Amino acid sequence: QVTLFQDRPRVDFLALGNMAPRSAPRARSAASGLAVLVGLAIAVVQLRSLAPAYAVKGAWQGEPSTLKNAVKGDFSTILEGLEPRVNFPPVAYHREGVALSVEDGRLNADYSAKLDDDTMLNVRMNDEQAWRASLVGQDASLRIRGQGADLDSLSWEAAQSSSVEDVGDVQVEFNSDREYNLTVVRQQLAKLAGVELDAKVRATNGGVTGRLDARRELPYGIEASYSLENPVGVYDVASSKHVGKLSAPVAGGEVALRAVGDASAQAYEGSYTRAVAGGHADLRVSHQDGALGYNVSFARGFDDVAPVDADVHVGVDEDGIYSKVVARKDLGRVGAEYQASARYDFGEEERKASLAHALKLSNKLGYAQLTHGSGEAPRMRVGYEFNA
Repeated sequence: QVTLFQDRPRVDFLALGNMAPRSAPRARSAASGLAVLVGLAIAVVQLRSLAPAYAVKGAWQGEPSTLKNAVKGDFSTILEGLEPRVNFPPVAYHREGVALSVEDGRLNADYSAKLDDDTMLNVRMNDEQAWRASLVGQDASLRIRGQGADLDSLSWEAAQSSSVEDVGDVQVEFNSDREYNLTVVRQQLAKLAGVELDAKVRATNGGVTGRLDARRELPYGIEASYSLENPVGVYDVASSKHVGKLSAPVAGGEVALRAVGDASAQAYEGSYTRAVAGGHADLRVSHQDGALGYNVSFARGFDDVAPVDADVHVGVDEDGIYSKVVARKDLGRVGAEYQASARYDFGEEERKASLAHALKLSNKLGYAQLTHGSGEAPRMRVGYEFNA
């Protein structure tokens, strides 16, 4: 049984309206106009103090041969790409729980109030009359969405969580579509012969799913783990997903063996990682769907031995050999970056090599980049971006 927000204070807005004193239309009009002017003045002061930033940017890319037209005086292609695109900032005014804001081209009105020590009420409506309201407490929540006064568009979702002794952490979620989730999680369910057991059960409209995790630390830093999880509404152990993992420190690195499988397919993977010569070596072997895969790689940064900020990554896998180099250098007011990648594939019918590289110069205002790859014409990209 779930009870949400009982014994909360209720406000009769009609009664509050009847308590307002009557006044002449002209007086009410003058008071309304004065309130609007005061509100606008406060909003302007507030907005000026916030000074939100917005991004202005533009970019053009194409083949360097396009610059021939610019030499002849035709800048239309380049300048059309460099026309500024502005990401307007969110502009907001807020005071004592009431807020007006413009976000993504929409005007929003928000109201927030603290009902008690742990419960907040939030209401938002935009200029399309789409609204949402929420009551969020320490262990329960209720969220409602709608469109104007159309009750057919009304939807809601609720949740409550608690911790039950000898059961675990319990969370129930349900919504206006009569969908529900009841989740029970029990950490450290039991410890048998040094094996720690955890359990999780989730009940839905489609059935129940459960997961059992077991793990144990063995001598010499060896760790073993195993999990069993059945699909929702399927209660056959053979159809469940089994995941087993064994890891151990070996020769200054770490070895890990992992097996995943169910009734239809199994996959196996082994890995060994270790720090070598100031870098990181990684060896992986896998078997899945009858295919054998492997990947041996080495990555290292050369900041300590080179005058530039450089990173190198080389490796070989079942398809071929690959490498990548990235170098960066601060030239004062201009930053330079160079990237190069290469790959040589071991094709059964045709062996293929590919190379790509790019040079980029940039500063606080803009950048220029030249890229070139195998079988492609060189391309240039020029752009700018700054916050106003």
